[in-house]
Amino acid sequence: MAKKQPEKSEEETPEALTAKKEEFSEWYHQIIKVADIIDQRYPFQGFLVYKPYGYEIFDRMLRILEDMLAKTGHKKVYFPALIPERLLGKEASHIAAYHDQVFWVTKGGATDLVEHAALRPTSETVMYEMLHLWIRSWRDLPVKIHQSTTVWRYETGHTRPLIRDREILWNETHTSHATAEEAAAQIKEGIRIYQELFKALAIPAIWLNVADVFPGAESAVEPYTIFPDGRGLEMGSVNNLGQKFSKPFDVKFKRADGTEDFVYQTSYGVSERLLAALVAVHGDDKGLVLPPEIAPIQVVIVPILFEKGKETVLEHARHLRDKLVQTGWRIHLDEREISAGAKFYDWELRGVPIRIEIGPRDIERKTVVVVRRDTGEKVAEIEGKIISRITSLLTEIQSSLLARADAYHKNKIAPAKSVKEIAAALKKGMIAQFAWCGDIKCAANTEKEVDAHFLGYEWSEKNVSGVCICGKPAVHTGYVGKTY
Repeated sequence: MAKKQPEKSEEETPEALTAKKEEFSEWYHQIIKVADIIDQRYPFQGFLVYKPYGYEIFDRMLRILEDMLAKTGHKKVYFPALIPERLLGKEASHIAAYHDQVFWVTKGGATDLVEHAALRPTSETVMYEMLHLWIRSWRDLPVKIHQSTTVWRYETGHTRPLIRDREILWNETHTSHATAEEAAAQIKEGIRIYQELFKALAIPAIWLNVADVFPGAESAVEPYTIFPDGRGLEMGSVNNLGQKFSKPFDVKFKRADGTEDFVYQTSYGVSERLLAALVAVHGDDKGLVLPPEIAPIQVVIVPILFEKGKETVLEHARHLRDKLVQTGWRIHLDEREISAGAKFYDWELRGVPIRIEIGPRDIERKTVVVVRRDTGEKVAEIEGKIISRITSLLTEIQSSLLARADAYHKNKIAPAKSVKEIAAALKKGMIAQFAWCGDIKCAANTEKEVDAHFLGYEWSEKNVSGVCICGKPAVHTGYVGKTY
């Protein structure tokens, strides 16, 4: 276990970090606190303060996603946070699902509002009211818009930081199309974008068609990753809305032949849960382990200082920093007046992919010490070759983290041929995979018997055969597990 450093206050660092395998929940809560991800002390439960380091990690995720969206023709927008009550109620199943989660604004100052407004739980209703005004003909289609913003949902159950909060940071994308086929193709594009995003985060996922669809949707596909405690975390959602919103919001277009039709729509989104997944999937007993693509600092330089020759080492370290900055990497030189050991502890806790140590002896030998955060491997490198070494290491660490996480993820999935085997898998902290007949009643009965959640069935599966646990012929590969 990592030892407490005297430079850290009691408020910042616990006596020792709990071992991840021993008590994952406690470890998780410690890491997001001491690694400066969030501060939970804001006096309203379910509302988090993101500290600079934690917010920069999340912001980098969003920037990667927004770049991907821009390259595929999505335009960035911003819509109001307040939604008039009459708009929220236009799609009946939508408002019914969110009824107990909406934060309502009922006053403007001391004046009662004539019409109450909801703090947006999601943006379909406010966006589609405007699309009704924007879309007139087939020439206006497709519309592909997105916004990185905040939504509010009054979770009545137990809140969990970054997993189940009442104020949620996310990106939501909305598209409108002339045909059902175009909307179906857009679903595939949305999934491909998220798959690339997860690759940048080195996070594996099972993509599942789900039975419990987004309110107002025709169908939904969701990515799940598996936490060390065996629970599945739903990391986002890609929804085919069909015409379920366009009809009540009268979002019509005129075809080239003069006929009219309602648009076909999709929506998809990911949230701060990605930050939770990043912490849980890659972190270890020393703290965070960040993939290079999203690490705020990719390389930290730690000078090893003694009273004699201190300025010489600092000058050399600054020169090295300036040289490395020119490559475009995110470099930090730690010049704090604390011990080198305390610095090592701190940067390991923050998950910086590469640490460079340089001291008087290294300068004499014209070398530096390079340390990998993911494996702890430490090697001496000739300073003249440091750029090529870091170039290869950053690529290697990124791919290594994905391969390691993918292997671990697969080992957390247990094939099962009976309810008894499903229950046994859950008891071992795993997700159960089984041949499923496709009958939702069968899935519901299984949920009750094992006290877990039917996650869905594989999105990209082909030629499924075998027998379901209920005895009927199987048509899908289903998954059951505990979830957050």
